[in-house]
Amino acid sequence: WLQRVAGQLRALQARRGGDGSAGIGSNAWAVAGAATRDGAALLAGDGHLSLSVPSLMYQIGLDTRVYGALDRRQVGLLMSGLPILAVGTNGAVAWSMVKPELDVTDWYLEELQLDAAGRPVATRFGEEWRPLQVVEERYEVADVPLLGSAGRSERIPRYVTFDGRLLTAVEGRELAAGEEPRADESIVTILGKRMVPSDQDDDGKIQGITLDFAAFDSTGALDALYRFGRAADVEDFRQATRGLVGVGLFLAAADSRGDVLYTSYQGVPCRGYLPRDAPGRWAEGADPTQLLDGTRYRGFTLPTRDGVVDEEPGQTDPYACVIPFADMPQAISPAAGFVVTANNDPGDLQGDGDLFDDRWYLGGPWDGVRAHTIGGALQQAIAAGRADEEEMARIQAIHRSRQGELFAPFLRAAVRRARTLATSLGPVTEAEARLVALYQQRPGALDEVADRLAAWGERGHATPSGVETFYHHPDEGQRGDAVATMIFNAAFPRVLAGVFDDEGIAEAWRFWPAQGRVVVLRRLLEGRGADNPLGLASHDPATGESVFFDRLGSDAVEGSDEILLEALLDALRFLESAPGGPGQGGFGTEVMGDWLWGLRHQTRFRSILASFLGDDPTYELLTQQLSITTARLPLAADLPLGDPRRGLVWFPRGGDQWNVDAANPGFSGVQFTHDIGPVMRMVIA
Repeated sequence: WLQRVAGQLRALQARRGGDGSAGIGSNAWAVAGAATRDGAALLAGDGHLSLSVPSLMYQIGLDTRVYGALDRRQVGLLMSGLPILAVGTNGAVAWSMVKPELDVTDWYLEELQLDAAGRPVATRFGEEWRPLQVVEERYEVADVPLLGSAGRSERIPRYVTFDGRLLTAVEGRELAAGEEPRADESIVTILGKRMVPSDQDDDGKIQGITLDFAAFDSTGALDALYRFGRAADVEDFRQATRGLVGVGLFLAAADSRGDVLYTSYQGVPCRGYLPRDAPGRWAEGADPTQLLDGTRYRGFTLPTRDGVVDEEPGQTDPYACVIPFADMPQAISPAAGFVVTANNDPGDLQGDGDLFDDRWYLGGPWDGVRAHTIGGALQQAIAAGRADEEEMARIQAIHRSRQGELFAPFLRAAVRRARTLATSLGPVTEAEARLVALYQQRPGALDEVADRLAAWGERGHATPSGVETFYHHPDEGQRGDAVATMIFNAAFPRVLAGVFDDEGIAEAWRFWPAQGRVVVLRRLLEGRGADNPLGLASHDPATGESVFFDRLGSDAVEGSDEILLEALLDALRFLESAPGGPGQGGFGTEVMGDWLWGLRHQTRFRSILASFLGDDPTYELLTQQLSITTARLPLAADLPLGDPRRGLVWFPRGGDQWNVDAANPGFSGVQFTHDIGPVMRMVIA
């Protein structure tokens, strides 16, 4: 039962970004007036959200002088339903935000007590059974036959522990759709699942999972956002963040005095009541990144007073302790001349490879690729004296392949080594003979791939779509880059699979599997050598590289170059295969010049209904009518029969994984479209 629930939690984590393809992230940065071309501080922001139609964010201009005496003017974006600017400017301060990865949610493993009817009535805490509070929620379901919705009123109870934790899972048998319980069974509906509580693993206990979330204690978060719009300078803005509880953000701001701000502040529990066996190592049942022991540890409280976080109660009550405002990573006008936040580490907390050995535990891990790209570009712009609005917009549009920079040279080197061995007259080892055999399967194609990847690197690993459309007119160099991008993004996921899929170590990727595998692969490749230059624990002196390159279940001892060459050959087979439909599968040709990235990597502007209705063909006509497709905006006029653009539903797009210009294709190696990206870019001077 716990394994199944853990899998569900991992799926939730994947949907919030852990799979590397659907993560919702953003970019925000600010450049101090002392570092810009004309002395005006700059604020740049581009939120990466679902590109569903309609958008979740709307442009707004507010001027209260029109109908009243208040002098309040703001321009920016608001979230639907909240008449408060999420990002924008009031003329004195401009601000933008990104979604943080701060850990403000704890999950607990509970022991449940059932009543005579089989419903949960209490949880065990210490040696006592504490009653559950039952809160009945009423739902009015609309009568919409077109969407299969029958009008009705439903009453569903939710269960809350003595200290405010919400019951989110119950051990038991889940009923299938339409299935009725037996006469002696009772149904408990938990987060949409109809459960019959029961002891599934015969351990004499019925368990459950509860959660505590910072937003349960939020009282003034919207007031804090309101105060953003009233701030006079970045220090005033920083103080306004003291009200953020449960909706915390990583923020960048700039003001008319030329100062800039970065802050990661929101209310985060201290968690000092969770014991540690050693620095960075929590005791069993006390690890906040895992299920906490709900029979020993209570939920936390983030106290507020007058709408802001109150640190005083935490002086005596560890369960009410909030990480001090002064200790959260923040900066005002640093010496570098700029601040950046792009879902990256807020304060060099993971630079030593350990998230848990600092004074305070904040969460993580964090993705530093986009922030690294932005920071480097800002340093160059400031040094060259060209930091202005146009340069900020150019940086927002960067779609250089950082993975291509790191890993394409290894692919090229594997081809080069195999070619050298194949033309050598000297003796070869068994492993070298296998490498030669792989190369001799497609020597001409592999050489062309290596040449294309080399030319791609010389041009900076740009990732244009390469497809002629009404919004993109590629030259020959861009078409060449598009082919190289397509080859690399087909091959790289196959490298990851070749190295790790045979190992049976899915549980090793504790947080974000995609990022974890990429980071480890880079280390394994750079750690090759007889002297084990990086001190890899997996280093094999006999091969001079990590044992992870050896495929389990094989009689041979495979090496890294063998894995890389096999990935390239498999990618070639895929790209040469017949298309599975417009914009899907291979290209049906061996002519690499036809393998344009944008013919497979496309942006989807689907109706927001699609995320609720899924891929049910019953509603496809409805969702397509409410989507933005090429039927509404043709890629080009009068496309002839046989043109690969003909029949494309979505829009060819440049970019690849973790670009500043977000267009993540993920790591499937067969499906490259995306529907999360920059919904709105802004630059404010």
